[in-house]
Amino acid sequence: MKKIRSKTKETKSAVKPQRGHVHEHVLRYMCRGLMVGAFLPGQVMSLRKLAAGLGTSPMPVREVLSRLVAAKALEETSGGSVRVPRLNPEKLTDLFSVREMLEGEAAERAAKRATPALISELAAINKSLLQAIAKRDILNCLSCNQNFHFTLYKSSESEVLIPLIETLWLQFGPTMYMSLLIPSMPWNASAHESILDALKTKNAPAVKRGIVNDIRGTCRALLSIKSAQSIELPFAHGPELHFNY
Repeated sequence: MKKIRSKTKETKSAVKPQRGHVHEHVLRYMCRGLMVGAFLPGQVMSLRKLAAGLGTSPMPVREVLSRLVAAKALEETSGGSVRVPRLNPEKLTDLFSVREMLEGEAAERAAKRATPALISELAAINKSLLQAIAKRDILNCLSCNQNFHFTLYKSSESEVLIPLIETLWLQFGPTMYMSLLIPSMPWNASAHESILDALKTKNAPAVKRGIVNDIRGTCRALLSIKSAQSIELPFAHGPELHFNY
């Protein structure tokens, strides 16, 4: 009997981490999707489709969606469904203004710690970004762009700044898809090139300026398509998007 109880106890303890793993898997997928723009403003989250795509039950998906609603990354409609918010120009401007402060600070700190390995890694990411731009591979453009920024910011080694920056990206990330479709803002990664040049000489103020200019340019482009009520994306109810993470 003792052996049976011991085995049962081991089985139960093994199940708990598995459930936690599934929850983290769903959360990671959703956060990644929001930050890179794989989910679009106005898009309604389907529990059934998300669960099927992730190979899990609806329960962990529901828990993660509730968590993201609490974080203001998603919103609950009057009908009880959950969707990606549409940002009005005022909210977008506010988000990007705070981005300049936090991401500029993170970039400046990272520049002071810059190593040849970091510069090489960022250069490789930017090369992948340029290849995606040439192919008009929108989701890889967005993914590489997010990877470039966060690889730089995480080098600041700030336990305070990174979670705050992630929260901002969860909120504005879905609008980034539209930035690739604006004729007045051709994506050429020129800001990234100037950042890489500044990192090579550990010119921290120049790295900060590069990040701020990059953020500011994207904000101007997105505001150029504003309407009186909100920024509308014509493909908000388009086909599902898939990405690697």
